[in-house]
Parts: sequence; C-alpha cells; structure tokens
Amino acid sequence: MRDIYLIIGALNEEVDALLKRMENIESLEYQGVSYYTGKLSGQNCVLALSGVGKVNAAYTTTVLTGMFDVCEIINIGSAGGLDVNQNVGDLVIADELKYHDLDFGNAPVDERYFFYPKTHDFEKVLIQLGLPYHKGLIVSGDQFVMKDSDAFKNIQLKFPSAIAVEMEATAVAAVAKKRGIPCIVLRALSDVTHHDDNDLVFEDYLVLASENSAKLCSAYMESRTP
Repeated sequence: MRDIYLIIGALNEEVDALLKRMENIESLEYQGVSYYTGKLSGQNCVLALSGVGKVNAAYTTTVLTGMFDVCEIINIGSAGGLDVNQNVGDLVIADELKYHDLDFGNAPVDERYFFYPKTHDFEKVLIQLGLPYHKGLIVSGDQFVMKDSDAFKNIQLKFPSAIAVEMEATAVAAVAKKRGIPCIVLRALSDVTHHDDNDLVFEDYLVLASENSAKLCSAYMESRTP
C-alpha cells in the first residue's frame, strides 16, 4: 500500500522552511540525491532537495520514486508571478503544467508533450490559511525569467493565461505521470515578472515565498489525515 508523500524543493531555503515543520527526521543521500525522511502533519514523508532546473528535478523524482512506495508527489517552493495584479507571497497552485522552452517548431502549443494536467480541489485549506492564492497554468523552463527577457515575451505570446513561471514543476509532473503517481504543485511567489528588477526581488523574498509554500504544504498534508 502506498503511504509515503514525496515532497521536492529545488533550493535550500524552500526545503528548510518545510524541514523545520517535520518530526522524526533522518538525513540521507542516495545516488547524489539529498533527502530527509520523517513525518509532516502526521503523514510519512520524504523531503528532497533536487537542485535547480528540469534535469535535476526529473532525476530526483525518478530516483526517489524508484526507492519508495509513493502515494503522491508534491512540488514546493518559489515561483515568479505572471499576472500584473499578483504580489510577492501569494500562493500559486497548478491545475495545468507546460514547458515554455520546449520548441517543436509549428506544432500547436496544446501538443500532448506540453501537457501534464492535475487538478486538486482543496479550497477549504486555502481559505483557512487566509493568504491570497491563484490557481491555473504554471509554465517551466531552464532560465530565470526577467521582465525584459525573450523568455518572458515568449510566455506572454504562447501562454497568456499562465499564472506563474518556475524551473522544475513540469519535469516533476512528467515523471509522476509516467510512474502513475498523482502530483500537485504548491508554490508561492518570490517575485512578479512584470516588475522591474524582479531578479533582485527574488533574492529579497525567497525566504518569504518558501515559508508560505511550506505553510500551504503543511496545511494540505493535515487535510489528508483521515
């Protein structure tokens, strides 16, 4: 019976924010993957530090889903907002995931290779937290997206409905889909791409975003307790 939740964050700040909420922690490493076992909100968890980018995220997910009988994968951490009305610290939850940097030439953007949908309905948890939140399309790519970058222009053109951008979630979901494991993305905004100097804002607010993402993940795990 699957009873372990696999939680993956890319950065130390993202993982540390959740680690301090866990109990019975053991620190381990296997095949270059650093991870912790323990309990979060009463649930058995493996919390992993993947490193940045799609390759690291996919590798970490593949290794750990091969080791543990995982019931669900949760991708946590920070993201960049794509709606001008968003604010740093807002929660973002994916109900659709796509790569923004995968280019098949004239293939339509709804090509199946771009598409890893998973919808979770836990509005009660979100309301109880009392933090602003947004649900929708999150796009992934191997670059930090800035206001004046070509990547931002591409996202605005091809994925105008996207609510956030980051560097790992779609890769995690791709492995989850192949493994047949449910996946959810619970992140918080460290910056809003429409704003000037959003790279500097990211450095200033990464810890806040990590804390809010950890709060959401903890509350979600508590909601999963029978």
